Amino acid sequence: MFAPVAQLDRVSASEAECHRFESCRARHFFKLLQIPITFLFLSIPIAVFADTANWQKPSYIKSSFIDIALHNEYSAQQDVVRKWTQPIHYFFEHHSADNELHEKLTQLHLQHLSDITGVSIEQVTLKNDANLIIIFSNESLLEQEIQQAFHIHDQIKQRFFSQKSVCLAHFSIYPDNSIRQASVIIPVDRARAHAKLLSCIVEELTQIMGLPNDSEKVFPSIFNDKSYNDLLTGLDYLLLKLLYNPRIKPGMAQQQVSLILGGIISSSEFQKEIRSANRKAQESPLADLF
Repeated sequence: MFAPVAQLDRVSASEAECHRFESCRARHFFKLLQIPITFLFLSIPIAVFADTANWQKPSYIKSSFIDIALHNEYSAQQDVVRKWTQPIHYFFEHHSADNELHEKLTQLHLQHLSDITGVSIEQVTLKNDANLIIIFSNESLLEQEIQQAFHIHDQIKQRFFSQKSVCLAHFSIYPDNSIRQASVIIPVDRARAHAKLLSCIVEELTQIMGLPNDSEKVFPSIFNDKSYNDLLTGLDYLLLKLLYNPRIKPGMAQQQVSLILGGIISSSEFQKEIRSANRKAQESPLADLF
């Protein structure tokens, strides 16, 4: 669990080695500054080794939620629920070409996320009015973007993060564990070189909703390191619906969440969601483009 702001009197960090660039997809690094921050990174999947038969089972959905929402890769420490309780106001920064295309892809996915979660997500024209900054840049500028957007001034850390990731994101939280603000950095030339532009947009923006972990046990999902999913799956849809169920509160730990999840998942309303999850996930406006 991240310490509340009032309890932080010095900088501390928990970082772990990432797999080599060719085989890791999304990696999470955690650094306590003046406010708690979660970092998220997307790299490259290599293969899929999972059975798709179980994802609609209540026990599988429950364990998948706990894996993705309450755990952080490379850390044995369990976390708590983190989610937005305020409207999201996003602002684009462009340091690359094809601005119109990048904005369109992003807007379509954010529309889908808003439809699923019920969170109001709207674009603003002034950066100071935004609590989500989405940066489309180039590989040559990545270390500079990391410094400015994530406030990392250590050059070794800048280089480490930039070399181990296709695209990056972080979110910070208030003392009550509701999400305060988030940033996403997509180096377009690197993402395109690995055919990951769409994956970067979909995964990073979904993870900053409060689903920061990756797990090979969760499949089919954009949160699986070895998955080839570019768009949300039915299971991803269900995880978002659970996270933004009013009964799931920021700051809840695993024991409390587990008790509540059982009741939500077994309800007739959520059983209908399970049966329609694939269809609703595929109703993404992005799917119409392909």
